[in-house]
Amino acid sequence: MTQCSGGRNVVYSTTLLLALPMLLAGIASRDPDVDLNFLLACSLLSGVGGGAFASSMSNISFFYPKRLQGYALGMNGGLGNLGVSVSQLVAPIFMGAGFGAASVSKVTNTWTYNAGWLWFCLCIPSAVAAFFWMNNQPSHGEATTLLNLKNFWWMETVGIFASFLAVLTLISTRDNAAFQSSGGKIGRNFLLVLIAAVTEHVFMWFLTPASPKARVRKQAVIFKEKHNYIMTFLYIMCFGSFIGYSGAFPKLIVDLFGYIKDDDGNTITNPNAPDVFKFSWMGAAVGSLIRPVGGVLSDKFGGARVTMVSIIVCTIAAIGQAIVVQKTRELDQPEKNFGVFLFLFLILFLSTGAMNGSTFRTIGVLFEPEIAGPVLGWSSAIASYGAFVIPAMFGVSMEVGKPQTTFWALSGYYCACGLVNFWYYIRPGCEKPGV
Repeated sequence: MTQCSGGRNVVYSTTLLLALPMLLAGIASRDPDVDLNFLLACSLLSGVGGGAFASSMSNISFFYPKRLQGYALGMNGGLGNLGVSVSQLVAPIFMGAGFGAASVSKVTNTWTYNAGWLWFCLCIPSAVAAFFWMNNQPSHGEATTLLNLKNFWWMETVGIFASFLAVLTLISTRDNAAFQSSGGKIGRNFLLVLIAAVTEHVFMWFLTPASPKARVRKQAVIFKEKHNYIMTFLYIMCFGSFIGYSGAFPKLIVDLFGYIKDDDGNTITNPNAPDVFKFSWMGAAVGSLIRPVGGVLSDKFGGARVTMVSIIVCTIAAIGQAIVVQKTRELDQPEKNFGVFLFLFLILFLSTGAMNGSTFRTIGVLFEPEIAGPVLGWSSAIASYGAFVIPAMFGVSMEVGKPQTTFWALSGYYCACGLVNFWYYIRPGCEKPGV
C-alpha cells in the first residue's frame, strides 16, 4: 500500500478511517440494547488498525540503512505495540468513569462507550500530525495526492470487503453442526483466516486500478521468494504469539483464578482471585518495551541469533506454563499459583517481544529495500491473525477443561520454528549466514 499511495498518505488516511469505528462505538454503546451485528461492523472497521501497523513497518524500512534496520523497526513496532498495553490499562479506567453521566448498565456502574471516545480523541490529532509532518518516499505513489488517495481508498475498500466476507462466514457458521466439536471450532478459525487472506489477495490482483496494479504485481515477486515464507512462518511465532497472548492473558486470569468449587461442587466466584485489571496490561507492556531492545541487539549480534535464544526461552516458558496451568486447575485455591503463572507469562511476552524486533531486523537485511518493504508488510499482516486464532484456541481448550493443551501445541510450534531458524540462518553452511 505504501509503495502504491505513499507512506504519509496511507498513515493519515488509515488513522482517519480508524477514527470512524471509534466514533460509532462511542455513540452506539450508550444504548445497553445495541445490536451485536452493529458492534461486529465496528470491530471489522477497527481492523484497519492492523493494516496501518503493517504498512507503517513497511514504510519505515525505506528510511534507514540495513545496519539500523533492527533499531528502526524495533522502535516503530515497539511503540506501536504499546497501544495494546495502554488500551488494557487506560480503557478500563475510562469505562469505569461516568463523568456525571448515568451508567449504561442496570447491573453495575459502567460506561463502556468511553473506550471509543478515548481512541477517537487519539486518532484525530495523530492523523493531523501525520498529514503535516510525515513524508512520502519520492519513488512511492503517484504524481498527485488525489491519485494517491484514489488508489488508497480503492484498495482499502477491497480489503474491507474481503474482511466482510470472513465476518459473514463467522456469523453464518456459528451454529453449524460441522463446527461444534473442539477440532471443528479450531478449524473454523483457520478457515476464516484463509477466506479473508485469499479473497483480499485475489481482489487486489484482479480489481486494482491500472496505475497501482503495476506496483502491486511488482511487489508480488515476494511470493516467489522462499525466504518470504520462512520469515512469515517465524514472524507468526513472534508477533502472532505476542498479540494472541495479549488478548488471551486477561481472560485466562479470570478463567483460571476467578472461580472455584464450593462444598457442593457448584462453581462460585473466588473471593481471593487476583484483580485482572491490575495485571492484564503488564504482558503487552513488557513485550512492547523489549521489542526495540531485540532490534538493537540484532543489529549487533545478528537477528537469527537473537531469535534463536528467544525461541529457546519462549519454548521453556510455554512448557512450564502448560504444567502450571494443569496443576492450577486441580487446586482448591488456584490463586496460590498466580505468582508463577504471572512470571511465566511475562517471560513469554519478553521473549516474543524480543523476537518481534529480531525477526524484522532479519527481514530488513535479508532482502533488498524494494522487496523487504512488502515482505515486512505481508508477514506482519498474516501474523496479526494471531490476535484472533490464539485466544480462540484458548477458548476452545478452556471449554473442554484443558487450557494447557494450547500451551503444549504452541511449544511444539516454537520447536519447529527453532529448527527452521537454525537450519536456514545459523548452522554452519546455512543458506543465509549473518542475518
